[in-house]
Amino acid sequence: MNGLTEFKRMNFFTGFFTTAEDWNAGQDYHLAKRKLHNRGLHTPGVIRNIPPDSGEMSVRAMTTPSLDILVMPGAAIDGQGNEIYLGASRTLSIDPADYTLPQIVYVSLAYREAETDYAENSEAAEYSGYTRISEIPYLAITTSQPNNRTELELARIQLTEGVDAIREPSDPNDPGSNEINRRHVVWAGAVAVANPLLPPAALDRIINLMGDKRRDFAALAMAFATPSAVDVRQAALTVEILARNRSLRPEQLDEIMTVLAAVELDVGHELGVLYPVLINFPEYIQYQDTVAALEAAIRAGQPLDDILNRQTEVSEAARLLAGVIVQMPESNAGPDVTVDATGDETTVTLDARNSTSPSGRPIVRYHWDRRG
Repeated sequence: MNGLTEFKRMNFFTGFFTTAEDWNAGQDYHLAKRKLHNRGLHTPGVIRNIPPDSGEMSVRAMTTPSLDILVMPGAAIDGQGNEIYLGASRTLSIDPADYTLPQIVYVSLAYREAETDYAENSEAAEYSGYTRISEIPYLAITTSQPNNRTELELARIQLTEGVDAIREPSDPNDPGSNEINRRHVVWAGAVAVANPLLPPAALDRIINLMGDKRRDFAALAMAFATPSAVDVRQAALTVEILARNRSLRPEQLDEIMTVLAAVELDVGHELGVLYPVLINFPEYIQYQDTVAALEAAIRAGQPLDDILNRQTEVSEAARLLAGVIVQMPESNAGPDVTVDATGDETTVTLDARNSTSPSGRPIVRYHWDRRG
């Protein structure tokens, strides 16, 4: 479609003498229309259920008992609207000697074309030529991360020294070294609105950041029982799920980060109320400052990278705050009192109004323990 200003299709009539140029123009018309449809109404990626009985095995990278990668048959669509069809499985070999280890390598799929099936006219050489243009599924092992537009990622492997085989991951959600990682495969789909997609690098960063945030705020919630810390962890889990599912759009991130920052602000407020002894700790002050800086960056409309940097600082501050050890006061409510009940039920009045903490401050709340 290079240089195309309008679509023209063939119009046959009696006496129309066609040439090779006419037939090629007819082919180009249908190709251009199909690619336009694919680009406008489908997202690039691997097509599910091709072949029909494959489940989700379409163009799937598999391990072997060696350093080879077996790519199963299937189909995909790239970002230019090209339809890629792999009709039979292919094997790719990885040679660790080709890399400086440790090294991440990627299994990629791309669309290529080549003239094939040459027909030679020995009587008139000018009538010789290639009779077909083959649409070739190009598979490669590369150290460059595929952009999931012109090249599609089928898998990635973190190679380390001494690797002798590529294995299936013991935990598919967290593949280790020398294990095949298919978490970044993008599936083709239909689109209702042609919104831009977040680049793979941004999605990976959000996934890693939300994983750290879940860990750090879980530690904070365990150290200091704070409902909002649990809310942050749950919100981070939701964002991570959306990112892993490739469902996050650039236009959604402002609202998501605004809500997440608001809940992180709630954490600081609740800690100050529930644990007032914390407010003088430098870790608490640092947490409050990092959240304030995050909110200021969001209000100023700073770029996504800056917002994610601020979110990273908030998570690190939460982790440091979770490590603070606070000695909770112990109070003395006076000597134990034993009440003898003459029946199954009795009424007891407990008065702790005169109780004080070791610092002399009055006790305003008690948890009574009923024994026996």
